[in-house]
Amino acid sequence: MAEPVEAQEALPAGEEGTREGAGEERREKRPPHPPHQAVLFLPGVLREGLFHAERLPRGVPVALGGKALKDPQGEAGEGVFALWPRTDEGGRILSLQVASRLREPYEGPQAVVQGVLLYADRERLVLLILPKGGEGFKVGLKRARGFAARLEPKKAYRVEGRLGGPYLLAERAWPLGKYLQAKKEGQPLPPPIQGRENPYLEPQKGRAKPEEEREEAPPVGEPPKPSPAPSGGKALLEKPSQPPKGGKPGGKPLPRRDPVRVWRAPEEPPDPAPPDLGRPPALGKGQVMGLAGTGPYYLVLLPQAVPDWWPRVERLLPELNRRYEVRFYPDGTRAVVCGDLEALKVWYKRVLRG
Repeated sequence: MAEPVEAQEALPAGEEGTREGAGEERREKRPPHPPHQAVLFLPGVLREGLFHAERLPRGVPVALGGKALKDPQGEAGEGVFALWPRTDEGGRILSLQVASRLREPYEGPQAVVQGVLLYADRERLVLLILPKGGEGFKVGLKRARGFAARLEPKKAYRVEGRLGGPYLLAERAWPLGKYLQAKKEGQPLPPPIQGRENPYLEPQKGRAKPEEEREEAPPVGEPPKPSPAPSGGKALLEKPSQPPKGGKPGGKPLPRRDPVRVWRAPEEPPDPAPPDLGRPPALGKGQVMGLAGTGPYYLVLLPQAVPDWWPRVERLLPELNRRYEVRFYPDGTRAVVCGDLEALKVWYKRVLRG
């Protein structure tokens, strides 16, 4: 089913870089950059700048972006909304931006992520997203049950899936170039990559034999068929084979055992979690809120400061004009992580002033 116009507008288009002074002929020859985007479609309600959805995980901060930020009254109401998700590399949603409300019924995939595949294993996928405005960022997806097809890193894919609890789940994929070409020409979509099948992988060299050299294996329990006798002569008498080990001369031979290859997946150790995800940097003695870390930099709120200060921090998060992450820790501590110390300091002063 084709995506509605509102959904296509909500997805940030790709950026086509052009140098200053380049002629129009050169700009026309340069192919357009494929759109890299991450969108989650959820039914919900937007009223007075606040978004509510039953399927939205608890504790995930939601801000306005795109059309919803430019015209919050025009996008307000009840319906299906396009949201821009930010996740950690394991697929857990960290934050969302409400982009727009769809004007037409939408029955497409619940989650769409288009980007360059950076990492893939048996449990997760990590794609690089290059939006039209702002810096690139990563989006992780957990593999849904049954989706175990092998994908090739450093290639662009369109991954479709759904929201499962606090995680984005990948269910099927397409090579992004083939998918966009089919949509542009109005052709049927190419076969998806799903389950354990990837029809776009090239067979490994040296493995498959030509049809002429292949021999059909006899059924289990039957002796191999004798080779045909030479033409124009009598069949050569074959020398009786030696009795197998454990058998007696003149007795029944041991049953034939067909060789069976058993492939086992390599036992990979679980991916170690980054050291800064277990607990935030320590604050100074007696502090319950403050800046810490040596890069990236943290605004840490201990559990004692969360009830009084976190609503203000969450309300002012859209004013932090650098890429950031919101992290929740098991002991109740919360933190805002940013790579730009000066931007974090300026924004923290606004938080303190209220």
